[in-house]
Amino acid sequence: MCAVAPALITPLPVPGLRQWSDNVEAVLGFRPSKAEQRALVGSWLRNNLMSLSLARWSDEDVLRRVVISDADVQKLRDSLAGPGLVLALPHMGSWDFAGAWCSRVGIKVTSVAERLPRGLYERFRDARAGMGMDILPMGEPNLMRALAHAVGQGHAVCLLSDRDISGRGLEVQWPGTSSTVSVPAGPALLSRLTGCDMRVVTTSFVGDRVKLEVGEIIPIGGPLEMMTAAVHGFAAAVQERPTSWLMLQPLFRAR
Repeated sequence: MCAVAPALITPLPVPGLRQWSDNVEAVLGFRPSKAEQRALVGSWLRNNLMSLSLARWSDEDVLRRVVISDADVQKLRDSLAGPGLVLALPHMGSWDFAGAWCSRVGIKVTSVAERLPRGLYERFRDARAGMGMDILPMGEPNLMRALAHAVGQGHAVCLLSDRDISGRGLEVQWPGTSSTVSVPAGPALLSRLTGCDMRVVTTSFVGDRVKLEVGEIIPIGGPLEMMTAAVHGFAAAVQERPTSWLMLQPLFRAR
């Protein structure tokens, strides 16, 4: 595996670490320990390094690092062979690793990325293209139409979905709390538009490997109903492995 130039990785800001601790406390009811904070920093670094280097990993490197059950692989293939597939993911583990793994096993991936400043969007876009993913910029005209076309072409459309940055998100109560989160409606709208299956996929770090878990099909209904089901999937994964949850921004709103 190739190293990444240190200049491309900036230190994890202390406010981000503090915000992660606040988010975890809101979810789990206790403040993360120093050891858990160190584990979070390790997860954050691994995610960044993977995002910028996976295009140069060999097939063997990727396949050796993945942990995924045969049943979960079959869930993906069943949906892709049928009505199509949109995957809702939280900011956990390495979502780019999930895309790189998909490309190694013959699953084409289309995703959306935020337009970051100072050439960062282009850098991450090109890195993901090197992993075999098609990346569309957030805010592109006719974005939903382009995603629907990708579904029709047999691609798995992967969308980060535990935090809305558009200002037009859906307010969903986080399970086990009295607080809500604003999440994008995109996965639910795409599923309703195309009739494709919607599933939650989570990734987490387990030792030096990346674990992928695939949820059951979320029945097509109203966008709020569908995204509430997705958030339940996110919450279960965070409960199990909070130090893989890379949510460093304010998330919860008190009700």
